[in-house]
Amino acid sequence: GLPLGGHLHFSGIVLTTPLLQALDNYLALPVMLLEDHTSLSRRPRYGYLGDFRRQPHGGFEYRTLPSFLVSPLVAKGVVYLAYLIVLHYKQLTQRPLHQEKIHRAYYEGNKSVIRDSVDSLFRDLISLSDYTAYAKYIDPLVVHISNGKIWDESRDIRPLWNIPVL
Repeated sequence: GLPLGGHLHFSGIVLTTPLLQALDNYLALPVMLLEDHTSLSRRPRYGYLGDFRRQPHGGFEYRTLPSFLVSPLVAKGVVYLAYLIVLHYKQLTQRPLHQEKIHRAYYEGNKSVIRDSVDSLFRDLISLSDYTAYAKYIDPLVVHISNGKIWDESRDIRPLWNIPVL
């Protein structure tokens, strides 16, 4: 019954349009495939592409993602994938979201259209020199996405995190 944001905080990184576009394309698109259909109701108020907010610590928070705290597997995968993207965003040049069809599909929750573009994005990510260092965290997320897994937003996540239910 409590809303959980899917914000990622970054420090020591220069906020640029290409960085936000890489996060939108290489992170938000694949994560969207895991969302329960109820997540769609949060857009466009929350979860819009390129959403960020500068922070007093000098960094910024990326605010596009839904709450990825649904499980430790998903959370670790998202955080490590985001880190990899930030490290290598200049090499990650695919922009499927520049296509009106993909952009519209994101906001409409049309996963079949999005799914077609994600495999190519994963190939780019896997080819990065640092991928193997984080593969044990990212690979399970990629498998989850590739297998069409969808999280249940109504499920109590506390047991997955070993948090006692009072």
